[in-house]
Amino acid sequence: MDDVTRQFRPVTDTILTLGATLVMGVIDADTFLKHGEVFVSAQTGNLIVGVIKLMEHGWQAAWTNGFVWIGYFLGCFIAQGLSEQVSARNPRRQMRWLLLIDVLAYALLASLQTTLPDSWLIFFLGTVAGYELTIFRQVGGIAINNGIMTGNTKAFATSFYRAVVNRDHQAGQRVIRVGAVLVTFLLGCAIGVRLANLAALDVLWVASGFKLILLGWLFLPVAMENP
Repeated sequence: MDDVTRQFRPVTDTILTLGATLVMGVIDADTFLKHGEVFVSAQTGNLIVGVIKLMEHGWQAAWTNGFVWIGYFLGCFIAQGLSEQVSARNPRRQMRWLLLIDVLAYALLASLQTTLPDSWLIFFLGTVAGYELTIFRQVGGIAINNGIMTGNTKAFATSFYRAVVNRDHQAGQRVIRVGAVLVTFLLGCAIGVRLANLAALDVLWVASGFKLILLGWLFLPVAMENP
């Protein structure tokens, strides 16, 4: 069998990004239903809900939405730093380390969810969300902002127009890829609602287990390119 390079196949990036999108849908649905109408990844919706709470009920009701925004910002900041510093010359090793951090973060939060104050749990979930959505953002070789479905809907609509009216093949490929992100996020939301209603404490453990499976994928030869 041929040796593999230090690069992952494009399909591996797609699997990791869609996996992150699915988990974000699950977590957002759970935190909205069980933690005071707060989103941890969908920051547009989170800020809108926060302002509505502020105007209708005061800062006591709204501050957690602002707190999770800070956590999300911190997660993006950390992810950018780690992506530039950790095994930057070896993408294969780098992605394994970055995903391992992701798995450990979810497992730690899952184990502490009954003891952490709710506001801090949401804050750290926001941090993990910012981290994930900064690291995992490639679908089919194109960059996707898998935390902002508003932008993805616009990209889907404009690409759909170019594909249908202008017969643009590349736009048609983008329709498929962006559509996959939208459907995956909605599926994650549906799963999150079901899990939140059935066993709220299991949501983070499910996320941890799913991320562990994705980490295992990164050690399979099929995930990597041949020279």
